[in-house]
Amino acid sequence: MDHKAKNILFQTYWTSKGWKNEYTTDLDEFIYAKEKGLMFEPLTVGHDECVRKILEITDSIKPEKVMKAFLSSLSTRRLDWRSGIASYYIAKQIPPHQYMPKKVGHFYQDDKIVALHHTCQICHEESADLRSAF
Repeated sequence: MDHKAKNILFQTYWTSKGWKNEYTTDLDEFIYAKEKGLMFEPLTVGHDECVRKILEITDSIKPEKVMKAFLSSLSTRRLDWRSGIASYYIAKQIPPHQYMPKKVGHFYQDDKIVALHHTCQICHEESADLRSAF
């Protein structure tokens, strides 16, 4: 992995206090990290397309490959290989579905509701099931 590109990526999105809420990157640095495959142009993906793609990708990955990557990470200290096992397990729990809105929060200003926050009911229930499993 290119260390300069990795540093650009981390400096763009991360601080010692956690994820940045706002971020900017020098154009030349962005281009460099993009050429190295660590950064990309902004992308918006809708819920249904995201679920479809997750299912498509996880169906193409053999569990043995995920297991081998995890085991290899223990001796090579490649932490990026280690996280795949949890991501794979969680992705395999997602059922095929379309977005079903569920109201999960309110935003107030001067004691009046100014906006509602929605999430997908099915994704919300699946994530709650996963959290309770641990």
